[in-house]
Parts: sequence; structure tokens; C-alpha cells
Amino acid sequence: MGLAVGGAADPPGGFALSPSGHWVYSPEYGMAFHVSGGGDRADAQVSLPGAGPGPVVQGDTSGFVVGPARIVEFGKSSLTVEGSTPAPADERPVTLEVRGGPYAVYRQAGTVIRLGEHPATIPAGGPVATPVATGDGRVWLPRTDAGLLCALPEQADRVSCPVALPQGHHGLLAVVADRPVFVDTTDDTVRPVESTQLGAPAPLRVDVPDNAQIASTDVAGRLAILDPGSRKLHLVDPTGAAVGPVTVGLPPGDYAGIESSGGVVAVVNRTDHTLNTFDSAGVPRDRRPIPGGDGQPPLVKGGDARVYVDGADGAHVMVVDHDGGVSEVPVAGDRTPDRDQQTQQQPPPVQPPPGTHPAGPPAPAVPGGDRKPVVPPKKTPPPTSNAPLPAAPPGAPRAVSATAGDGSATVSWGAAAPNGAPVTSYLVSWAGGETTVGGGARSAAISGLSNGTAYVFTVVAVNRAGAGPGVGSKAVTPRAAVRPPGRPGSLAIEATTKHTWAKVTWTAAEPNGAPVIAYHVHWTRDDGTREGSVTLAGSARTYTIEDIWDGKDIPFTVTVTAENSAGTGPAASAHKAPPS
Repeated sequence: MGLAVGGAADPPGGFALSPSGHWVYSPEYGMAFHVSGGGDRADAQVSLPGAGPGPVVQGDTSGFVVGPARIVEFGKSSLTVEGSTPAPADERPVTLEVRGGPYAVYRQAGTVIRLGEHPATIPAGGPVATPVATGDGRVWLPRTDAGLLCALPEQADRVSCPVALPQGHHGLLAVVADRPVFVDTTDDTVRPVESTQLGAPAPLRVDVPDNAQIASTDVAGRLAILDPGSRKLHLVDPTGAAVGPVTVGLPPGDYAGIESSGGVVAVVNRTDHTLNTFDSAGVPRDRRPIPGGDGQPPLVKGGDARVYVDGADGAHVMVVDHDGGVSEVPVAGDRTPDRDQQTQQQPPPVQPPPGTHPAGPPAPAVPGGDRKPVVPPKKTPPPTSNAPLPAAPPGAPRAVSATAGDGSATVSWGAAAPNGAPVTSYLVSWAGGETTVGGGARSAAISGLSNGTAYVFTVVAVNRAGAGPGVGSKAVTPRAAVRPPGRPGSLAIEATTKHTWAKVTWTAAEPNGAPVIAYHVHWTRDDGTREGSVTLAGSARTYTIEDIWDGKDIPFTVTVTAENSAGTGPAASAHKAPPS
């Protein structure tokens, strides 16, 4: 794919591309292979002899083979080695393909390596548990041994630890609706992670042991928790709503490894070496054997929200698509680079003696002793074909955005590249639901959302070859529609003949979706004199009018109106006659 951006204007803020597909390194071939997001083929390869076995993580323009001794960078467009740096520790890191990265997190060493355009080696201050990342590029690192949750913002050069855990508590981090949450395995609760503290706990209603594992992101709004000891998969509502958790009993086996693609969850059974997928309701979607030997296969969530499982031999990749289907992609390299290089280094052939044909072996002898010259065969050009390329799943939708309304949202996007077959539909999904619109649609109206809850909407294009990579919007929060405030209540006037002032009181107006920012008090006598007005703060509930009678017993009228960001509401009015 090529991307050209022209113009003299500054680039828009927050613009980022989600890397599609997945790279895997094969020690057998000494190559890294790119598996397309559709999961049907390996469509690129780069020679990296001696890079060492390890995960491959990609950024916008480069890929990185994170080996046990060094990290090797290669260009995704040039397909050549571009650099190498020593690995900070001899352990397999957790890799994250996220905005501002990619990252390699060495948990035991407590070190974070940021790769890409702004590389850095950042100490975490101590060992960390499995990290998670949010769409704004912030990496969260649980230092449960120190009772802290630490954050590394995009392009930051140091880790801050602003959130303290309850004393003696342990747990796991996950991301729900693009916001981090802390699953407390000590009291079996879940708490939202705020900027400086944990929010209120909600009960999980399941027993979560200390050795539990959790998917890094939610499955259609539910936390996916694996209890390997009891062989159970729990799908839990993190809000503590009345709807209870879904628990799936797993077949006998040794379970290790769990990850979510957003709509489904994948779990590895090490006993029979199978990959199992379930949807958010716990319904099995697929079950496939994992090829490539008995090593522990890592589950990696790619930047395109698919789950990838690398075979232990580096020659196979399992791809978990958004609907839970699993496909196996074998990769095979070309082992000729070394031979090609040797061929280029061979000395030139010895020139034949004068008078002989310059090409080919000596001609065979014929009767009479004459030699017939050997004419080399004509080279036939390789056959060409005008057959069209096979269709591939569509590209990513462009410029996905969302606008919140009252219990609703409108999601918009630009057309995805069809890649050889027309886009037939777009799938829009969010925590708690999904909808499908036609291939010509560029927006979708979503209703039935909860006001005050943040939502991220993911759009996926579909054609006859399959579904393309998903692109998420920024989080938006539906709110009740804001209207001008209501009428102030209980308006009353207190006055006596002994005084020339009048004390006006009222109760608060209904805010109607936005705080009342001001009250406007107006008064006038029935003869049109002594008219006046004043604007008070939104917290005011009383005002004293001076010299309203001025020695004359003339009735007067007072009106009070409330104002918020939507405008001024209806007036409350009271009339006061002088006491007899």
C-alpha cells in the first residue's frame, strides 16, 4: 500500500494509522513474514538472518524482531534491515502495538522499550505485571508488588505512578470502552482507574483467584477472565449491573493464554494444543489445533484488533477474526539469498580461444572432421497473464468519528479501499451492541445508549473476500439534551409599610441538562416608575430591592428568570400591593 500526503498545512492533531496484519519471524528461514489482516496469506517477507527467535512488533513505518539478545529493525516499505539495538534483558517481553509505540515491556526487569520514531528505554522502577494500553497511546503498568498503578503517556520519557491500590490488595488490569479498569483478585471487585485514584468498586460476582488471567480488552463490554485452576471462563459485566456473569466450563486441559479481539475471546489449551474462541455470551465459535510444535504459543493483539497466535516453529500463524473464526496461514520463505549472493561473487568465465563460438560448449564431432557451430537457444520471455488479481478483504475505513447525542450517537467514516471486490457492508460495533449498514453508507445512527457512559465505536468494511481491519473512534459520552432551565419556584415578596425595601425569595429552577449560571430579577411599579433589574449568580435565592415605594403606596411586580448554557427559561412573577 502506498500513501501520499501533500499540502503545506500542518497535519491534523491526533492523526494516526493502525498497522494492519501481523509479522512473524521464522528462525528456520531467517526471515520475517507479513500475514495479511484477512488471514489468508503471507504477502511480504524480509531476510533477517541471525535475528534470533522472538516476537515481531510493528509501527507505522518499521517492524522490529525482538530477539533474546538484540532488537532488529527493518523497513516495512524497503524490506531491508535498518538497525539493531541490544535487548535490555534475557526474557520474552510483552509487546504492544499502540499509538506512539510500538512497545516492548520486560516485566521482570521492569523496563519499557519504546520503538519507532521516538525510541527510548524507560525504567518502570521495579517489576511489573502484564501492561495494557488505551487508544490515546497511554501504557498502564501495574506494580502490584509496590501497590501502585503506573502510567506512561505517549512520547513521555518517564513513568509516573499516580494511583495507589488498597493496602494488601492485588489484581489485574484491563481496558473497557478504552478506559483502564483494575480487577481486584483480593475482594473480587472491579474499579475504574481514574487519573489519581481508583473509582468505586463493583462486585464481579465470581471468584477470581490470584493466578487468574484476563484479556487485555473487553469482549463486547464484558471482562473475559480465565480461571485455569477450575477450568472456567468468566464473562463479567464490569459495571456490576443486574445481569449476572456468564461462566463457561472448559474441557479438561492446562489453560494458559487469553486475549480478546473486541467481539470474541481466544483461549489456549496447552494439553491438546488447541485454540478455542467464544463470543461475549460464552457461545463457542471455533476450535483449531495450533501447528508448529509444543512450545507455549503467545497470543498477540494486533493494531487491527485481531488476535494472532504464532506457531512455535515460526512457520504458521493462527488468525482470530472479529467474528471468532480462526484461519491458519502457513508461511514459507525463499532460501536462495545466500546462493544468489555466491553466484554474484563467482569469477568471470574463462574466455574461449580465438576462432571458437563465444557461447556454449564445443560442438560435437561430425563425419569429415568438421564442427558445426552451436547456436544458443533463444530465450523465451516468461508468460504474462491479464487475469485480475484475487480479491482481498477491504482496507480500513477512513476518518472514523463519533458525535454523542441524548442516549445516542452518530458514527461517520470515509470509504474503505475495496481491494478487488465491492464493499458490501460496514459493521459498526460498540460495547453492548453492533449494527450493519450497506456498503454505500458513510454514517450510522446508534440509539439506546446510556447517558454518562463513554463509548468507542469500531467500523469494519466487508466484501465477498471477508472483513477488513477495524478502526475505532475516539470515546464519546452521550448526555441528556440541554434545554433552557425551568421556572424558578415559590417566588415570594416580603415587605411592610414601615420599610421602603422589599425582600424577594425563590427556589431553584430545574437545570434541564446544564447548570443554572444566573438568575435575572426585574421589578417595576404599576405606574411605570422605579423600574430596575439585576443579574445574580446561579446559586442566588434572594434579593432585596431598595426604595421600591419611596413614600408612595403603589403596588409593584417582580419577575425572576433562570439562565443556563442553552438560554433563559420562563419567568416566575409575583405582584405586591402595599399593606392596608
